[in-house]
Amino acid sequence: MTSTPIISIRNVTKRFGDFVALDDVSIDIRPGEIFALLGPSGCGKSTLLRIIAGFEMPTEGEVLIDGKDMTDVPPNKRPVNMVFQSYAVFPHMSVEQNVAYGLKMDKLPASQIGPKVAEALEQVHLTQFAKRMPDQLSGGQRQRVALARALVKRPRVLLLDEPLSALDAKLRDAMRLELVKLQQTVGVSFVMVTHDQSEALAMADRVAVLNNGRLRQLADPMALYQKPADAFVADFIGRVNLFDVTSVDTAARTLQAASIGTVPLAGGMTIPSGNLVVAIRPEFISLSPGPAPEGSGKLTASLGDVAYQGDNSIVEVELADARQVQILISSAETARFMALDVGSPVTLDIDYANMSLLSR
Repeated sequence: MTSTPIISIRNVTKRFGDFVALDDVSIDIRPGEIFALLGPSGCGKSTLLRIIAGFEMPTEGEVLIDGKDMTDVPPNKRPVNMVFQSYAVFPHMSVEQNVAYGLKMDKLPASQIGPKVAEALEQVHLTQFAKRMPDQLSGGQRQRVALARALVKRPRVLLLDEPLSALDAKLRDAMRLELVKLQQTVGVSFVMVTHDQSEALAMADRVAVLNNGRLRQLADPMALYQKPADAFVADFIGRVNLFDVTSVDTAARTLQAASIGTVPLAGGMTIPSGNLVVAIRPEFISLSPGPAPEGSGKLTASLGDVAYQGDNSIVEVELADARQVQILISSAETARFMALDVGSPVTLDIDYANMSLLSR
């Protein structure tokens, strides 16, 4: 993978009247990577994808693809292709006719179209479905037709707008793996929009988290989860317990946090400016039956719901001030806590070495 970006998004701002959909966003996307634009609804991710595709023009800033300014280049002349959320498969055309459509529009000779279509169908494992009509296909198969139609033109970048949202959960998991394998086979850069953080973490090499039109963090999935840039990213990526910091004692290397009291600060931990929160993932809190021993530094809570999830369970407990906390336990521990009555005292042992101290 080369360090020269295939796409450079430089200081892009997009306004719709008084509404700012994107606010000074700069991102470099590398050749051959799966890149995810992630965020809640209305964060600007789909607008940014449409700007890359050429369906929207930035109010300010520029987009370069392969080092070339795309400002005056129409969508059909850009070295990208887009797979829409609805797949947009032509219902009156067979699978092979759908895949061949773009090549025919480019006026390629029939002698070249046939082999290219056959190769594209083989890449997405649809060779045996070439003569079928879209209404004879499953949702996953229609998605692969849309992918083949996009890939047959050999774009430098494939843009995917919520590519798995129309599929059921089991098929979505299967298609995640298929998309990753396909990308590795064809070597095309994928830029995908999703609001599903598990989808982004499972598929992408790097993820840009957007909120209110601004880039909050750009990192690989592990860094996003383990080292979030701020409280929004920590809360959006996975489960987390956030506690407001009320005071900091830099000399004693401790702080006071709402609901949990005194929190020790590790020697190398920096203290951000502004309003702070302590962020603790559910897997870094140990749970045991019974109240906490006096002076142990552990917390006593009341047992709430136990949500069994197969390989693990999420336990919700209530602290003395009625604050709800989520804890992740193994399936082996689940039976012990499900046998307890709701409201039973339990002990929380927080691993503060794995907490994050973040700005709001």
